[in-house]
Amino acid sequence: MRNWILLLTLTSIISGCGYTQQTVLPRNIKTIHIDTIKNKIPVGEVYAYHPGLEVDIRNAIVRRLQKDGNLKVVDREAADAILEADLIRFHQEGLRFTSLESVEEYRLYIILSMRLIDGKKGDEIFSEPEFSGDSEYFVSDVRSIAREEAARQAIDQLAVNVVDRIVEDW
Repeated sequence: MRNWILLLTLTSIISGCGYTQQTVLPRNIKTIHIDTIKNKIPVGEVYAYHPGLEVDIRNAIVRRLQKDGNLKVVDREAADAILEADLIRFHQEGLRFTSLESVEEYRLYIILSMRLIDGKKGDEIFSEPEFSGDSEYFVSDVRSIAREEAARQAIDQLAVNVVDRIVEDW
């Protein structure tokens, strides 16, 4: 009998905890507009730039929001919330090196400065001065292909992180 009570207590505790896909945004926010992402990468860092990156990031965020389903993506005039973002860094750094100090593996970072604004009142809901997505890639004979794939993965990770920040506020 004692074991049953213990088992029942543990089961109720465990079932009470868990993941939910409900949003933590205010109830009046049902729609969102994703503004055009502006490239604010400093001129000295443009060597690492990936053409069309801002468009790819915006499209990935929109796709992720549609997959998430908590907010409907709409035009700015109809939006309850507006996401404004600036691309501030597209950066890679060596992660693993050979014995001769050549880079074998890189980590690629895409960093946004973003803020979510109430579409009706204009008040700031939150701001994130540096919000990132990243990916790793190994140096190969075809470095540009590996880097392009890493950029796609970093964009996708950034989109997941952005949407999670908007709807779940971890």
